[in-house]
Amino acid sequence: MTVLSFLLAWLFAIPLFAQAKGDAKRGQDLYLEKCVLCHGSQGEGWDWTKKVAKPPVSVPDLAQVVSKRSDEFLFEILKGGGEAVGQTRFMPPFGFQLSDQEVWDIVAYIRLLSRNKK
Repeated sequence: MTVLSFLLAWLFAIPLFAQAKGDAKRGQDLYLEKCVLCHGSQGEGWDWTKKVAKPPVSVPDLAQVVSKRSDEFLFEILKGGGEAVGQTRFMPPFGFQLSDQEVWDIVAYIRLLSRNKK
């Protein structure tokens, strides 16, 4: 085995052994505590058009937006709120209530939630 083939094999094996940043089971409990009021139990968001004539701000269906966002973006919006990533302040920051690990746990759960909805 050449050095180059060894390095390539090692680089491709890293993702197989890499630990996920968050625990989806712990994230589910935190999601139900912190996120469900706005995002719904299945991540469906609010359909404001059914509630008011002129919606103040949309709360998206997570299945439609999570797959388009990086884990780092999801972490930052959960930790710092919408304004931290150039979005609305309607999404509050949770960084003062949750540890970084708890935020990663929620990220893992909403990834799982959005995949299960498709």
